[in-house]
Amino acid sequence: MRAPSRLRNPNPHLGAYYGIVTSAVVSLIVVLAMFEQLGWRHALIAQAMLLLPLVLYLVIAAATRTTEPQDFYMSGRRVPPVFNGFILAATAVGGVGVLAYTGTVFFLGFDALAIGLGWTFGMLAAMILFVPYLRKAGAYTLPSFLSHRFRSRTLRMTASALQIPPMALLLAAEIKIAALIAALFLPLSFSLAVLLLVALVTAAAIAGGMRSLTWAGSAEFIVGVVGLAVPLIVVSVLLTNVPVPQLTFGALFPALQEAEIGTGLTPVQPENASTLQPGEAPQAVGKRLLQPFGSLGELDFAMVFLCFALGTAALPSLLVRSGVAGSIGEQRRSSAWGLLLVALFAITAPAIAVFAKLLLFQDIAQAPGASLPAWLTELSNLHLIRAADADGNGAIGASELLVARDGVVLILPTVAELPYVLTALLAAGAMAIALAAAGSHLFTLAASLAEDCYRVLDRRPTALPRLSAAWAAIAASALSIAVFLIIADLDPLKAALAAFALAGATFFPVLLLAIWWPSCTERGALAAMGAGFVIALLQIVSGVFGAGEAALAMAALIGTALGFAGCVGASLYGGDRASAPERVYVEDMRDPEGEPIYDRATQRVEAAAEAAAIRAEAEGPAKAFGSR
Repeated sequence: MRAPSRLRNPNPHLGAYYGIVTSAVVSLIVVLAMFEQLGWRHALIAQAMLLLPLVLYLVIAAATRTTEPQDFYMSGRRVPPVFNGFILAATAVGGVGVLAYTGTVFFLGFDALAIGLGWTFGMLAAMILFVPYLRKAGAYTLPSFLSHRFRSRTLRMTASALQIPPMALLLAAEIKIAALIAALFLPLSFSLAVLLLVALVTAAAIAGGMRSLTWAGSAEFIVGVVGLAVPLIVVSVLLTNVPVPQLTFGALFPALQEAEIGTGLTPVQPENASTLQPGEAPQAVGKRLLQPFGSLGELDFAMVFLCFALGTAALPSLLVRSGVAGSIGEQRRSSAWGLLLVALFAITAPAIAVFAKLLLFQDIAQAPGASLPAWLTELSNLHLIRAADADGNGAIGASELLVARDGVVLILPTVAELPYVLTALLAAGAMAIALAAAGSHLFTLAASLAEDCYRVLDRRPTALPRLSAAWAAIAASALSIAVFLIIADLDPLKAALAAFALAGATFFPVLLLAIWWPSCTERGALAAMGAGFVIALLQIVSGVFGAGEAALAMAALIGTALGFAGCVGASLYGGDRASAPERVYVEDMRDPEGEPIYDRATQRVEAAAEAAAIRAEAEGPAKAFGSR
């Protein structure tokens, strides 16, 4: 007979609450648009648009604070599928996707779609291969799941240590994206912006852990969607007369091709690709948008696609959310929402790139050098665009128009000559998505350090309370990332690629075999993680497979293949065999009925402790009577 669930139901008023949040954001846009018409300075509009949502996120985080472990680590296992899907999509794409990936599509066109397609396929693979079974396992962290599956504390600590580099890289990349936006639109230096945003994300994570980050992140996702959708829809109406940019930007291809030809863009070959990979600094566009395999060959395209797909499917900050829904069915629906939203962004980014490229080339690249648009000075002061008639021919060519990769999205409203409030709105939306992703990565990193390292090493319950350890890990991780960003230079897109390569090579083989192959052993799991991590890390550190993104993707795929081979070989010939409890665990995990395995084990421990306390109370008077 199935035991009744002890989980609480989701708040039935969540839809109303976030409807109010959406209405507040729209009202803020309308009010600031009115103030702009009344003569408000751009600086005041930007400050209001960026800072007021930050206050909202903090208020929501404070209102959802908790000290209950299950709420802190799993949001009480009662997050509705739609809201869980919001956070999944924000975590997968992040501010890196909104700014850096869209900018890469602007520069590389078709070839950059390998990244977006990889995210989408990775979400699908995780939904089918991993998510339902991790939900049934119910572990609070990915290393904790591996520990329960293989009955190994060594494996738990190893997995936690190997999880640090990809999570730290993604966290640093997201914080840098958010800080770049803050430094552009607020009177803050980059260093001060980093400290401010890290403090905000840390406060939200400490207040209520997964619970606070879920509900604050849902508000951040709504702000992000509104911030991206409103300016893009307005530009789409101006250019195509239809408010569905994902379906209409293709109609602009002929005009874009004419503009590219007119400014001197010629087809390129993959052997020249090393000069085409966009970096952070403003640079010229070197490739036509529709030319396939100009910067990546067919094989390189496939490798980058698979690298992002495997990394997304095995990303710990995505998989840790497998346990926040109320049931396996709800978790599947959560993953479906996340997949839908990621796929929607994957077809939205090319629309942004096409609109921005067409407007830039028509308004600047084809204009006489003496009559450039008035807004060029504003964007040049922000270091987002540089244009000059270097060859003295009286016009601006493609090679003389330098654009910052991470600024392509932010310049779209300006080059379309839209009200400044839409530029500030777009900046607030991109920052919101970056903060939502940063919160997920920070919590995944810190929760694992607290649960999988500290609690394993120090088993004394009075040494440091459970949540205090998590708070300390959150603060220490955030401070470390802030210091790193202040003293080091980091390219967000390259950091994200390295993180996805590490995550895929390290965790995809062991997760797949741990769930689907009952004979997988602890030695096999260690061999799988070690082989994949070492190969990917060697490429990142020393470039043993060559330079460039395609070489890193190849290293990740080689590491994944060696991980599979090492796991199978060590499991079959390593001397030990999967124990009976391990096989029972796999069978239970693959049964969709019943409560999570971890929750049932916790209930048994609590029941035993309660029974022991009752016996102690009963034996106390009896011993006292006997002594008399």
